[in-house]
Amino acid sequence: MSPLESSSPLSLSNTCWIPSSTDAYTTFEGFYPEQRYNSQSADALTASFDIFTPLQSRTSAKIRPGTFVVFALSTADLAHEYPEDSDDYRKICQYIPGRYLGLVTSVFARWNEDDGSTVEDVIVHFVSKYTPQHSMVANHFMPIFPVGNTVPADSSALHTSILFPWIDHKQWTTLGVRLRVCQTNPSALVFELRNEDFEHFEDKAGKDYARLSVAPFALPAEIWFDIRNHPDIREPSCFLEDVDSLESIIAGCMPRDHESSALDKEWKT
Repeated sequence: MSPLESSSPLSLSNTCWIPSSTDAYTTFEGFYPEQRYNSQSADALTASFDIFTPLQSRTSAKIRPGTFVVFALSTADLAHEYPEDSDDYRKICQYIPGRYLGLVTSVFARWNEDDGSTVEDVIVHFVSKYTPQHSMVANHFMPIFPVGNTVPADSSALHTSILFPWIDHKQWTTLGVRLRVCQTNPSALVFELRNEDFEHFEDKAGKDYARLSVAPFALPAEIWFDIRNHPDIREPSCFLEDVDSLESIIAGCMPRDHESSALDKEWKT
């Protein structure tokens, strides 16, 4: 049986809600609905993503923890799993996913001894203009310097080695995604947290993440190191829309009504 024919149910809540870079992951009980997708569409999407299996060795390769990146789902790598003359291939390639801003907090790498290549997963915590909207995680964030009048004077903002290019952005401490790095766009200008600030983030995230869980697989992604000049950066809640749209393409069904999704309502509450 091929890896595209055998899959376990996809839990997007586990994909998008994750702890800090600590190795100890447990379950956040009672927070998510038991079933995120119907079984038909979930199996189809998970089968496509199951080829991006988890990596065991935990070490830094090309991307360092503490680095800010812009990322998007890699439709090119997802489409590659289908025949080039198929409707699935064409529709996936035509889909334009959104771009998102985040902080790399963990790196998992594996070397292929046969060809010397490196396969890399990263955990990325979302960055947003806004605080998390759900009441249970409303304070699970840290301001990023520079800050304006919206941040209390006694707040301890995170500082970067090079001045962060936007004002009043928030680093979320428990919400993010696990990605398989399929394509990178390098830059001479990279925005990183100072070492002491990354430690500060990990301390806060370690207190916030209790009973959250991390997805056992990664989603294929393209990553940009230069986080400037991306006027179309979307808010974290829109990430679910990208996955839903690709799910609909792969499952061959109409897009789901977002208003009827319990998990979407968690984002919007």
